[in-house]
Amino acid sequence: MATLMMMIFIIPQSFLWVKLPFLGVVLVWMLVEGTRDRWKIRSGAFLPYYLIFGFLTVTWCIVGLLRVNPEIAIVEALRVYVVYMAIFCALALYVSNLDYQAHADRIVIAGAFGIGLVALYALLDHIFQLGWLPQSIKDDMYLQVGLHRGYVQMNNVNIGMLTFIVPYLLSRVLLGERDERRKWLFLGLAVAVVSAVLASQRVVLVLLVITPLLAFALTVLAGHARQRHLRRFVKLYTYPLVIAGAGSLLVMFGGFDFLDGFSGRVASAFTTDPDAPRPQQHTALMAAFADSYFWGSGFGGLTSVTRSDERPWTFELTYSRLLFNAGLLGMSILLLFFCTYLFLTLRKIRRSADASIPMSLLTGFLTVLIAAASNPYLSSFDFLFALSVIPLILNTRDRPQPARTPQAGALQ
Repeated sequence: MATLMMMIFIIPQSFLWVKLPFLGVVLVWMLVEGTRDRWKIRSGAFLPYYLIFGFLTVTWCIVGLLRVNPEIAIVEALRVYVVYMAIFCALALYVSNLDYQAHADRIVIAGAFGIGLVALYALLDHIFQLGWLPQSIKDDMYLQVGLHRGYVQMNNVNIGMLTFIVPYLLSRVLLGERDERRKWLFLGLAVAVVSAVLASQRVVLVLLVITPLLAFALTVLAGHARQRHLRRFVKLYTYPLVIAGAGSLLVMFGGFDFLDGFSGRVASAFTTDPDAPRPQQHTALMAAFADSYFWGSGFGGLTSVTRSDERPWTFELTYSRLLFNAGLLGMSILLLFFCTYLFLTLRKIRRSADASIPMSLLTGFLTVLIAAASNPYLSSFDFLFALSVIPLILNTRDRPQPARTPQAGALQ
């Protein structure tokens, strides 16, 4: 199972010929374990999570059929949101019955190192023409590098996984205890952040800014906030602000013009160019949504702007597309669905003795949802693992929080 997660982190959306047989072996092994009564559904909300998800998918696939949308698009939606989610249902059930929290840090840290190595190789190969990997593998992983004034831009398929890995590791640093794993968490986080900077992945840099606030807010809501968390929260914002301020002064007065490119690249994440592809897609999706605002177009709906000639029903903007496909009714149900399960998850974490890893997983889940706003991550098998974080936490064996009296270290 750990190897499968490593594949999901390091080679997402690629090497299907490797992952499918391995996934088959994992599923067969899980079925064998299931016959030995190793699978236990501890949460009454576990199966409804996937059943509701599947029901909503089928409903709006039917809407798509009634709208005479391309059948291949409807089949694709069924494959991704019914078949793939069913597979993750089995995986989440199996993992939730294991002591996965003992291995979660190692898997995520290893994923960060794997992504870092791929990014480093891609950069060195571009500069020195190493040629160690066949072109077919480079094409499968979409290893493309561009060197610009002040920044590097990469399009490696695994860079998107940093939208989960960086927030998870940063949350663990903020919420975790001071133990022997802490130095590895820092090291994994450093490698992941450097990989994001090398790739000029703006969404990860934005998530890096908001993750401490999100993690701390969730911890307060779950009743696990402590004074040490507040101190770390302040430090996590103070140090980067000082560094950013120093960098700005260097750009303005130090003559380090090469930093202009990087700072401009980062600043562009907070601005909108109306002529860019994504704003154009949003405008077209909202115009099409206005034509059928209640039920939506159903899966496979088309607009005046297309992202791909081969698959014109796909768009980078996940929520604009969902609003267009599912209408106000579908989006309202989805919002209520996720808010309900978020409440249930926070209530479960509130009862747990050690909340650091569940809270970090939940933070990663939410940051993937945030990143998906401008990226089509949730349309592929590998990124769907994030949607199983909530049922995974809900079905994990309870570790009751010991009774204790209020202490000075607790945030009242």
